[in-house]
Amino acid sequence: MTDLKEIKNFGPYMVKIMNLIGIYSKEELLATDYITIKHKLLKAGVTPHLNIFYSIEMGLQGKSWHEISTREKMQIQTILDYKI
Repeated sequence: MTDLKEIKNFGPYMVKIMNLIGIYSKEELLATDYITIKHKLLKAGVTPHLNIFYSIEMGLQGKSWHEISTREKMQIQTILDYKI
């Protein structure tokens, strides 16, 4: 299993909040979706800021979080606007 800290953009804060919601590896992260992550963050008392999801998306692509395109941002925002 790939440790979360090996994912680009995943510093101590990202690893901490992913662990808080029960995600401990890259494989576990890939096995979930943004709506589930958002729900778990809310349940854990963590505000699900868009930057968290931008970091996840770009990290899984092996890119820096600030390389995210407007299109990718809009797709993530659309997903997260759905009611849980």
